[in-house]
Amino acid sequence: MIVGFGVLLLLALAGLGRDGRGLPLYGLVCAFAGATVCGGLLALLTSVTLVGLNIGAWIWLRRFAPHAPDRGAVLPVVGALLLLLALGLSGASLGLAPVLGAGVVLIGLCGAAFGPSLVQFTGLLVAADGLIVMACILQSWPLFVAAVALWGVLGALGVTLLPRLAWRRVEEN
Repeated sequence: MIVGFGVLLLLALAGLGRDGRGLPLYGLVCAFAGATVCGGLLALLTSVTLVGLNIGAWIWLRRFAPHAPDRGAVLPVVGALLLLLALGLSGASLGLAPVLGAGVVLIGLCGAAFGPSLVQFTGLLVAADGLIVMACILQSWPLFVAAVALWGVLGALGVTLLPRLAWRRVEEN
């Protein structure tokens, strides 16, 4: 469990400020980390959902121009590390798995705070992945359904808005 969450947190931190090229690997590691904490039907559905959604998002997002991270990509990493430190200090009584799962959600939200629209959208997808992992940790079906619904809403917004934003960026140049 610790190794799975450690790799998951490292991948999330390494992916901040970047586009969605790492989503398939991130989905696999999320599925592994969630499956090490829970079992049964919820673990199976969580794994299949995470892998399927992240590969689908990667296939769709790769048609947009890739974004190379700049020096501003350091800000979300520093913010995420500070939030993880605060979460670790204040949430120690919750247990290790819930604190690490909440950290994955926080890293995604920090990634959504900076950068161009594609990078922010990828950060929101990473946060939604974290919510699916949290549903597995907490053994919560309602949280799982809500997180998958959030993925659906983000997918609809991405399909609607991202092509228009990319089109405007090309027009302005």
